Amino acid sequence: MQPSIPIPTDNIYKFACLFGLALIVSAIFSFVLVYSSSFDRKVKYSESIIPLEAKADRTKTEEDLLALNKKLIEVTLSNESTASHVIAVTLTFGIAFSVFGATRWHQTVQQRDDQLAELQLRKITAEVAILEGEAAAKNKPPNNG
Repeated sequence: MQPSIPIPTDNIYKFACLFGLALIVSAIFSFVLVYSSSFDRKVKYSESIIPLEAKADRTKTEEDLLALNKKLIEVTLSNESTASHVIAVTLTFGIAFSVFGATRWHQTVQQRDDQLAELQLRKITAEVAILEGEAAAKNKPPNNG
């Protein structure tokens, strides 16, 4: 099975940069997912709490249900906080990998590649000038003076 997107294994810095970007995208997706699911749960538990708190006299079962729903909201908030911390750490590592990889790639690899391309261009330009000079010398009529 061939991957549809080739992984850049030619350069460790490029790989680190792209891995960091993948972590950043994953962290953003995770944040949105955690936030929306936590929000949905908090709304659901709050909807259960509101009618129970509105009652003046509650049975033991209703008191237990009210306490349970309040505890579930606390647990949801705690889980959301923990997940946010993990996501923040993942995002931090992603940014660090991306910045490190991009910076090192630009400093070590890209500058060398740019210099190599410049040298190749100068070499080709010199070779073309030599070939043009040779062609002009061949096409020049002999001087019978």
